[in-house]
Amino acid sequence: MDTPNGTPLSPGDLKDLLAMAERAAAAAAALLAERWGRYHTVLAETAHDVKLQDDRDAEAAVLQVLAESGLPVLAEESGDGGAPIAQDAVHWVVDPLDGTVNYSRGIAYCCVSVALSAGGAPVLGVVNDFTRREVFTGAPGLGAWRDGAPMRVSTVTAPERAILGFGNPAGFDYDDTQLLALHRTLNRFHKVRQPGAAALMMAHVACGLMDAFMEDDISYWDVAAGTALIRAAGGWAQLAP
Repeated sequence: MDTPNGTPLSPGDLKDLLAMAERAAAAAAALLAERWGRYHTVLAETAHDVKLQDDRDAEAAVLQVLAESGLPVLAEESGDGGAPIAQDAVHWVVDPLDGTVNYSRGIAYCCVSVALSAGGAPVLGVVNDFTRREVFTGAPGLGAWRDGAPMRVSTVTAPERAILGFGNPAGFDYDDTQLLALHRTLNRFHKVRQPGAAALMMAHVACGLMDAFMEDDISYWDVAAGTALIRAAGGWAQLAP
């Protein structure tokens, strides 16, 4: 885990960068909270997704803070913002508004997600749930917190007793065979919830509100912060290639 000048990231570096990520997420969260429940300008819409001006404005608020670090950024709205970023390089990973459809309809399940990636894996994460005014922060090896209080993953390990957070990929169509296999997988769990914001579901796994999360064909910015939170809170998270 080296910075662009080749020096390793120390625990002190991670603490400072985690604080910066929290400030960046808070800047976007304040903007989105102020616009909550208002008219939203639609920039693009597909059969299963929507993009708003709020997405772009929230990302600009995040990037303004993260610019202080001098590190490159992989962000949902603006891509890598310039030259391609090597997978193992130290860089920010930003989803300025996860759960845009929920946000656009006033459904209180959406968030701002900011992570730092190094060596091809998330090393810290912040998820700001601006509708509930809850902030989840964590870095593997340093700890994980919900509004400043330590958090841990659930102790439930048996699927038949577990609540699974599930995401249905927006651009993925299941055929009959895939649907049957998916049904059999989901049916193993005690309950399945699909509220529609991967980063927030993963934060809820990290604090024990849910026991597991699963989604196929999902972007890195959707799960980077949540992966860091789950690992920091003592859980297991696997990013499939």
